[in-house]
Amino acid sequence: MALVHQTNLRMHYVPTPEEPEVLVIGSGSSTVGVARVRCTAGGVGHFSPVPEDAFLVSHHLSNFRSDVWVDGRLVEKPANVAGLTSIHDYRRKIDCDMHTAFDTLTFHLPWTALESACPDALGGRLEDLSITPSSPVDDPTVRALSLAILPTLDCPERISLLYVDHLCSALATHVVTAYGRVNTARSGGTLAPWQERRVKELIAANLDGEIRLADLAAECRLSVGHFVRAFRRTANTTPYQWLLHRRIDHAKTLMRDGSQTLADVALACGFADQSHFTRTFSRLVGISPRSWRRRAVGVDAVPPAGASRGAPAERPCA
Repeated sequence: MALVHQTNLRMHYVPTPEEPEVLVIGSGSSTVGVARVRCTAGGVGHFSPVPEDAFLVSHHLSNFRSDVWVDGRLVEKPANVAGLTSIHDYRRKIDCDMHTAFDTLTFHLPWTALESACPDALGGRLEDLSITPSSPVDDPTVRALSLAILPTLDCPERISLLYVDHLCSALATHVVTAYGRVNTARSGGTLAPWQERRVKELIAANLDGEIRLADLAAECRLSVGHFVRAFRRTANTTPYQWLLHRRIDHAKTLMRDGSQTLADVALACGFADQSHFTRTFSRLVGISPRSWRRRAVGVDAVPPAGASRGAPAERPCA
C-alpha cells in the first residue's frame, strides 16, 4: 500500500453546488466518512480524487449519465445504475465526468478500517479486494445498509453514534467478506471478564448511544475490529444490539413504576421519540409497550398531574 498524507474523506474534489455534509465516524487512520452527495440540476463536469489507501463505496440512489476512467481505461456501466453500488479504489488514478444530475450515498472506507473488520472466519490479514474498480454491481447488503442509514442523515440531531458505528462496521465487514482476499492466518478469543464487565457498564450508562465503538475498544485495550469480534463471541450479539436490549429492560422498569407516559419513557431510555421506541419494543418483545404495560401493571397511561386516583382521568397522549 502506498503511504499518502491527503484524504478524500470530505469529498472536496466533487464540485457540487452545495458541499456535502460528511458524517465522520472514528478517529485517526480508521476514520470512516458517510455522506449523501447529489446535484439536482445538470452535471458537474470533470473531477479526480487524490491517491489514497482507501475505497469509496458509492450506492446510487438515482440513475445518471457519467464516464469514469480508471488508470486511463473507460469503465463499462449498464444503462441504468439506480440501486447499484460502485466501489472506487482510491489507490488507482480515477477520472470522472458527470453529465447529468445525480444522487448517491457514499462511504469512505480507509484500508485500516477494512483490515480491522476482517472476520475471523476468513482469516487474519486482508490482502486486497477482488473487485473491478468503479464498475457498478448489484449488492443487496449495501443497498439495505444504505437505506438503514439514509434517514439518520436527514436528522443528525437524533443520530445514535453507536448505531452509526454499528452500520459502518457492518458495511466494512460485508465488503471484506464479499470481496476480500485474505491469507490463512487466524485469530480468536473472547473478552476477559473485566473487559466484558467494563464494556457493559459503559453501554448501560450511555443508553442514548452517545458512545463510540472506538471508546469501548480503548477501554478493553483492543482494536475496534478485534473488540467487535470478541464482544460478539462473548455476548452472542453486537454492542448495538446489546444496547437496544438494555434500553428495553430500562423501559420495562419505568413502565412498571407507572408514573411516566410512554413518550417520557422513550426519551428516558435513549430513543429518538415514542414511535422509535414502540417499533423497537414491539420487534424485540413481541407486543407493543402499551399492551405490555397493561399486562404488567394493569394500567394504560398515567393519570394527569393533580388528578384524583379515585376518579376517572382523561388519558394523555403517550
